[in-house]
Amino acid sequence: MAKNRKSNISWKDILKGKFLVEDGSAKNWRFGLYLIFLAFVSISSSHWVEKKVVEINRLNEQVANLKSQYTDAHRELMKMQLEPEIRKQSEMLGLKIIEIQPYVLIKEVYDQEP
Repeated sequence: MAKNRKSNISWKDILKGKFLVEDGSAKNWRFGLYLIFLAFVSISSSHWVEKKVVEINRLNEQVANLKSQYTDAHRELMKMQLEPEIRKQSEMLGLKIIEIQPYVLIKEVYDQEP
């Protein structure tokens, strides 16, 4: 059967720090160092997560900026493909669009040679 051990350390002893200098305080020191290590890990992981959140926000801003650039470029491309814009650009190059439709030449192909 396990004995019910009762600690003889009171709150007053903890506040005064007696539990760190009395006999058998090595396990108290180990536990304290363990708590300090856990606090360090917790703080460092918190900082790491905050850095990642800042990086994610920066990347989201870049994505939004690139999407707006894509939209502007797409709009310009669609505008350049319209017929009035093509006419204007071709007139600047000295090309004229004729009003008379060109003739279509059709060559009939026979199965057998005549």
